[in-house]
Amino acid sequence: MTTFQRFTRGSFATFAAAALLAAPGGALRPAQAQAPAPIVIGASLSLTGIFADGGKYSLEGYQLWINQQNAKGGLMGRQLVLKYYDDQSDPATGVRLYERLINEDKVDVIMGPYGTAITAPAANVAERYKMPMICPETADVAMFHRGFSYIFQGLGPVQTYLYGVMSIAKDHGLRKLALIGPDTAFGHSLVDAVPELARGFGQSIVYSEFYPARANDFASVIEKVKSANPDVLLAMAFPNDAIGVLRQLKQSNYAPKMFYEAVGASDPRYVDSAGKDVNGIFSVTAWDPDNPSKENAQFKSAYRAAFHRDPDYHAASNYSALEVLAAAVKRAGGLDHDKLRDAIAAVRVSTLIGTWRIDPRTGIQLGYTSYILQWQNGKQVIVYPGNVAHGKPIVPFQSWNGR
Repeated sequence: MTTFQRFTRGSFATFAAAALLAAPGGALRPAQAQAPAPIVIGASLSLTGIFADGGKYSLEGYQLWINQQNAKGGLMGRQLVLKYYDDQSDPATGVRLYERLINEDKVDVIMGPYGTAITAPAANVAERYKMPMICPETADVAMFHRGFSYIFQGLGPVQTYLYGVMSIAKDHGLRKLALIGPDTAFGHSLVDAVPELARGFGQSIVYSEFYPARANDFASVIEKVKSANPDVLLAMAFPNDAIGVLRQLKQSNYAPKMFYEAVGASDPRYVDSAGKDVNGIFSVTAWDPDNPSKENAQFKSAYRAAFHRDPDYHAASNYSALEVLAAAVKRAGGLDHDKLRDAIAAVRVSTLIGTWRIDPRTGIQLGYTSYILQWQNGKQVIVYPGNVAHGKPIVPFQSWNGR
């Protein structure tokens, strides 16, 4: 249990009430004013289970921003506390935890969980209790077309995860696509976004399959992909299955002309498992780690100091979500839920991952986008879009015999 969990309203108030201030002449007198109770932010996060890799980055993004903000005096004169639970990558557990955060823990604000699978049902809780919830870990737009008023998308829409890599494929004359991914909400949202984009690029889908979310044997699906002979393999894979898909490609001695893994290959630690086999893989990120801004440099330095590893875009996204929350609280003048809801919808703020701008009718993100990266010489290099690219895409994906 961390200090974030142990620190409650009661312990803060007790400490403040017991404080003594030095009076003139060296005498002591009781504090004239009790320090205000902290603002308690509640969240459910996937710290175990199939989404744990991304969930841990998400937690650390929240924690880093809160630590930094508390060092500056907090928000609206109040310190900040993160109350969180592990939803174990289970949607039903996530729903129960948000109910607990609101009804039992009486948190002041809720923030979104990791991933579409947990966020979509948790959104029902936010709407039921009219608690604004920024969702920094969902690119899927389907949940924002349900007429809800209290949820806000904190990543670029799912189409931005795919547009760039499909554009690169088109530029290299690659038209046949194969789609595979885990049978999860996010996997489906990515696959469902491909047909419309493919029509626009003059591309066709020659094979599509979902494998079980907890699969660890990919021989059958890769053999079927190989038989379909696509130019491009788009694998909508998380870290836990992305490395398995890559290893099976090598074992099957199959190298499509382009190979994309979202979002598993976006993890900076992917190379630790993949080694030199990582080179040539495309993936997606919501954050440019090489952005030369002072804020970006400070974020990376502080994150490494706190957690002893490099951040990924999940950490940056959750950090950015709290930047937005702070701006909205100031605009609303407090934590009244309806005023805060309106402020989140209306505020414009520059964050680590772009300029926050929301469609106030739906909560869909209008300001953020995504970037396509490629592993080159063991490093992640952003190759799309051109205005922020740090290198050019390398096509085709190298054969296994040539590595």
